[in-house]
Amino acid sequence: MQFSHAASKILVPIVAMLLLSDILSRCALADVIDDFENARTSWVQMPNDVGATQIAHERKVGDSHMGASSELISLHCGPGTYAYYGHAVPPARVVTDLKYSVWLKSDRQGIQVAARVVFPRAIDPQTRQPRVTLVFGDRYGEPNRWSSIGIRDIDAQVRQQVAALRSEHGAEFDPREAYVDYIVLNLYTKPGPVNVQIDNLDGEGMLNVGQTATVTQRPETSSGVRGMPGTTGVNVQLAPQRSDSTTNGQVIEVNDHPEVPRIIDYNGEPLGLLRQLGFTAIRTSQAPSPRLQQELLRYNMWSVSSPPEERSPADQSAVLAWELPVTSGEDGFSDFAIRASDLRLLDGSKPRPILAITQNRIRDFSQHSDVIATRRTTLGTSQSLSDYAQWMQSWGLFASPNAIRWAVIPTQFSPNSQRQVSLLAQQSSVPMGFQPVQLEKATFLAIANGVRGVLFESNEPLNAEHPANTARGLALELINRRLDLIQPWVAAGRRMEGASCNDPNVHVSLMATDTAILLIAVRTGRNDHLVIDPVPERKVTVSVRGVPMAAEAHLIGDSGIHWVEQSRGLGDMQVHLDRMEHVSLVVLTQDRRVIRDLINRSERNRVNLVKLRIDIAQHEFNLAESVRRALESPTQSSAISRGINQAWAEVRQAERMYEAENLQEAYRLAMQAENKVARVQKMQWQQWASLYEYPLTNPTLISYDLIPFASRLQGNLQYLRPAGNLLPGGQMEDPTFLLNSGWVQVKTPQPGFDSEVEFTPQQPHSGNYAVAMRVKPDAQGLYARPEQAPIAIHSAPVKLEHDRLVLIRGWIRIPQRLSDESGGVAIYDSLGGRELGLHLKEAAEWTEFTLIRATGNNDTMQLTFELADTGQVFLDDVTVHMYEAARGPEIAPGLDTGNGNNRFQTIQP
Repeated sequence: MQFSHAASKILVPIVAMLLLSDILSRCALADVIDDFENARTSWVQMPNDVGATQIAHERKVGDSHMGASSELISLHCGPGTYAYYGHAVPPARVVTDLKYSVWLKSDRQGIQVAARVVFPRAIDPQTRQPRVTLVFGDRYGEPNRWSSIGIRDIDAQVRQQVAALRSEHGAEFDPREAYVDYIVLNLYTKPGPVNVQIDNLDGEGMLNVGQTATVTQRPETSSGVRGMPGTTGVNVQLAPQRSDSTTNGQVIEVNDHPEVPRIIDYNGEPLGLLRQLGFTAIRTSQAPSPRLQQELLRYNMWSVSSPPEERSPADQSAVLAWELPVTSGEDGFSDFAIRASDLRLLDGSKPRPILAITQNRIRDFSQHSDVIATRRTTLGTSQSLSDYAQWMQSWGLFASPNAIRWAVIPTQFSPNSQRQVSLLAQQSSVPMGFQPVQLEKATFLAIANGVRGVLFESNEPLNAEHPANTARGLALELINRRLDLIQPWVAAGRRMEGASCNDPNVHVSLMATDTAILLIAVRTGRNDHLVIDPVPERKVTVSVRGVPMAAEAHLIGDSGIHWVEQSRGLGDMQVHLDRMEHVSLVVLTQDRRVIRDLINRSERNRVNLVKLRIDIAQHEFNLAESVRRALESPTQSSAISRGINQAWAEVRQAERMYEAENLQEAYRLAMQAENKVARVQKMQWQQWASLYEYPLTNPTLISYDLIPFASRLQGNLQYLRPAGNLLPGGQMEDPTFLLNSGWVQVKTPQPGFDSEVEFTPQQPHSGNYAVAMRVKPDAQGLYARPEQAPIAIHSAPVKLEHDRLVLIRGWIRIPQRLSDESGGVAIYDSLGGRELGLHLKEAAEWTEFTLIRATGNNDTMQLTFELADTGQVFLDDVTVHMYEAARGPEIAPGLDTGNGNNRFQTIQP
């Protein structure tokens, strides 16, 4: 940190301390291989001689060693000696200091960890692949407890095996430049079932192999550890194989036809179901098996996956794109570039597109990939859909103009958010999901900003029996069918300027083909990312410049293609939208062939689209009714009951019109019902959200179906009060104490920007100092905004008691408003994660921010403050408190303690 003259006497030692802290923190982070916090499994099944049957393999939320989730593997083993599972690690040279550790919890003791060592100079003459061996480490001890097991002395073990390896393979066996590429667990201990949870895979002393190893064909043998999947080897040019997809400029072509990929994370659902829901591709963590490839071809679907580990990538059928992993660290980009180059050589004469999903260094990665995708969670966070629209437009500026852009749309709350809500709700599992219209708006805002495909993130099967999954399925099918209607523009259209709207809350964009213009209009409300606003009952006028005089406007509606009210001005067309639609699609054309094609597409989809609208309205009605019953009280507004009753009548009438094949009237009634339910839902949500300056203060307000829990939590808080502050240094008065207690700054250098943190005496909230975070353009000023946050501050860690409510407080001042697309300044904690943090853009005067959290077992919390925009932010008086009983023996309203399972009972009166 840099400090004012008032602290000049201690400037040098403090800077030195901070630099040391920064370096140490970076080293520690670089050694984390996998924290198991995302939804995709990362351990892969390797050879076994016990006839192992896999019962379950998934990421499990809760009961983890650290964080929100761990990876669960359940097997049933017969007699034998080994059942290997492996986790790929960054290739690391075998050196004296190399070691690995992993945390396990299992119902069986004796599970052993090992490392797979690759000898790149010892090539098997039959497979033309490097030879490999295993070196072993600790065994798991006490069952049903989290324990760390590790492997050390890898270098010494390799030296001990050299003699045996030369005896087996000949004196020419060369052990030089050996490296580790897999950490392996032998899950076999004795015949029968075994259940193991895995968390926090770490490494130390990892010296990156660099460019001496490249991704190639995997070894295929049937015996011993040499049959395990490899990660590296020699470059082998494989015979060319037919290509399922390719790129043509800014277009993805499948079998020579432009395509709009609609991709879903695959969780074992029947492919027939996914095809029925409108998906054209699945995303898998591993290359699909031959059987799954056959199923994909049967349903005319494709795969997005990593290249195969045991087969030639050129032999893989039904490939839409190869996804290469993007790793952090200085070597992450060079590793990606090398692997992409090798994969193109191995994939035949017409290689399939390569996909990179990354948050940072977008231009670099997009220059070595064909498709670039990035994600930004907005639903259920403090970032509005309007901010999301601007961010979607701005991140494309960082990408190479030759790369095709896809959007990644989460369809469920993150495991971290689900865990925190479950703790606050005092339930092991809480039903929570996005509203269908929220997913629809997020998707079409992305489409409106030029993406050519959508990858929907999914953590569990869409056919899992749960109302939230039912709603997800309805929403995704509706989105896919609407995308099918406008496929020509999304697949191969070009974005054009020239649209404006008289309503600032309606985002409009244009996409053009040679003879037609598509207008996309998305209505956004202030809190649509949390609870949908009803559509205002007023006309919206969109002006479009440069429309040919003979062109007419037609609404691409769910119930058919309809003429839309329009008028002409000097060089433009005014389109008047009066339908109660959150997303309106309008085509402007004089080409009758375009209209005929749209009518044909509409005939394929309109019956299903109208039925989907009715089913969604029915789902939202059922949800509103269940929330009304949960909140029912004598003081409840009569407007809520009246709105629900009217919506029920309109849903019933819509169903009758649908059965009578009056699709247009059925659609109108369904949309009216959905709008009435939205008004009810917004009133119910606002009742509790109005108690907070920022709704994300209370995480049970991130979803409409959590409102009963928000009510209960608020009732409990009336009988609690914050105890003493637990966070050292948050008063921002003593820089030495701040650093000694564990506060650090982290700089992420960004081209074109300078950043700094300093203590300043200028207008502190209290005391003598506040901390200032600043980001400013460098002397050249070539960039509009940073690609990622150039500067962040991490607080000292705070140890918290289990099963307690926690209050985070602080004060912030932002002299000049930060931009919408950057996310401003992010304030989040390790319990709630980034998704439950606050993103603030304006606070001209000192403004208090608060966050409520709940702890699990032995949680340690750390706060993070990130500035992702040019400007400055001031922080002061940051505190962390645990709640304690405020008064009396009475129990808070709505607090059910009859079953004795209330985890917060220790802090209730």
